[in-house]
Amino acid sequence: MPEKIAIIAAHDGKHINPSTWELYAFALKLKGHVRAELRFILVGEDTGKLAENLSSRTGCPVIAADVPHTKHYHSEIYKKALIHLLRRHPGAYVLASHNSSGMDYVPALAIAFEAACITAVEEIRKEGPGLCFVRALFNGKIQADILSRNASVAAPLFVTLRPGALKPLPPDAKAGPQVVHELFEVPESNVMYKGQRPSPSRGSNLARSEVVVSGGRGIVEEENYRLIERLAGIFPRAATGASRPVCDYGWVSFQKQVGVTGTVVSPKLYIACGISGSTQHLEGMRESQFIVAINKDPSAPIFQVADVCIVEDLIEFIPVLVEASKKRKVREASETSGA
Repeated sequence: MPEKIAIIAAHDGKHINPSTWELYAFALKLKGHVRAELRFILVGEDTGKLAENLSSRTGCPVIAADVPHTKHYHSEIYKKALIHLLRRHPGAYVLASHNSSGMDYVPALAIAFEAACITAVEEIRKEGPGLCFVRALFNGKIQADILSRNASVAAPLFVTLRPGALKPLPPDAKAGPQVVHELFEVPESNVMYKGQRPSPSRGSNLARSEVVVSGGRGIVEEENYRLIERLAGIFPRAATGASRPVCDYGWVSFQKQVGVTGTVVSPKLYIACGISGSTQHLEGMRESQFIVAINKDPSAPIFQVADVCIVEDLIEFIPVLVEASKKRKVREASETSGA
């Protein structure tokens, strides 16, 4: 009998989150290596229409539970609801997105089921009798290949998928919905939902700029951020950005943070100065049309995604580059006026 791959669907109560379609793409790759059937797990306050839509579009069964107080993520109730659902409908593989909620509940589920847990997975491949799950370590500086024996209901494997690792695969099947509605009695909880705060990066013009120049730890000290501003100044419609550590240090405001937890950008040109290339930063600028990286560390992970790699000390290199740009503009202006 085929094993089951359970996909924990993310949604906002009205729409399926794009991360769910990334999980769906990953589940199909996993299905290509193991004999298994897919199904979705859906938790929310009113899951009826979402569950039917999800099942109809994928042709997969959906296990859905209407649980009060889950309109917004509630860590304690959500974990208990998922434990209840997975015990009634066990799976050999349980997949969730590696976002703030997934990072919270998936390890707890693994503990509850005394199961293995692999987080922030980026890729999967067959390795002998088992599977190899690939993820980055040490801010993307090295790649880890984690071998897993074939999972089973008795020994399930919990996996979180790093956002952006795979292209979403929104299905468009026209199948009859297969929905199983489950009842779940909400336990008393000492946890209270108090609301959401908008990201401090909201309102930034980073996402609208054609050129983004960002600085990272390599600027060494706050006053050197002026170099990032000078470099951005030679381009029209440019904005300055920063990696998360620079914002955490208080050198610039969080409105300038580029990354999954800041602003996701896709400019025509992205220049990364002194940025090593952590996973969360790379996912925030990977869709840029052209990437230039300046870093004195030749093994910096940022170079793996850059179109042009400059191994130099940015503190010495940027002033030379800016000066050369100014001289070129003066020369071009002189030639134009002379003509």
